[in-house]
Amino acid sequence: MSLLPCRACGHQVDISALACPECGATDPAKKISRQQRDAISFFIQLVFWLSLVGFGGWYVVHTVVPTIKQFIVKPQTDQAQSGRE
Repeated sequence: MSLLPCRACGHQVDISALACPECGATDPAKKISRQQRDAISFFIQLVFWLSLVGFGGWYVVHTVVPTIKQFIVKPQTDQAQSGRE
């Protein structure tokens, strides 16, 4: 059982303690709290998924849409072009 000072109040707590008995800080032997770790993890995941969705949207607009337009737009024949002149 090794003791470390709580990051919030400095009270000696066991490294496996979930909360400081003195001040109530979560994970008192860790450098950052559980809530801060969860927030950092959330923002990293948010950036990852937003960039993935952004790249996917860019890919669809620049690759799939022109391919679909080729099949939708009818090619003009030589007779139609000469009829306009």
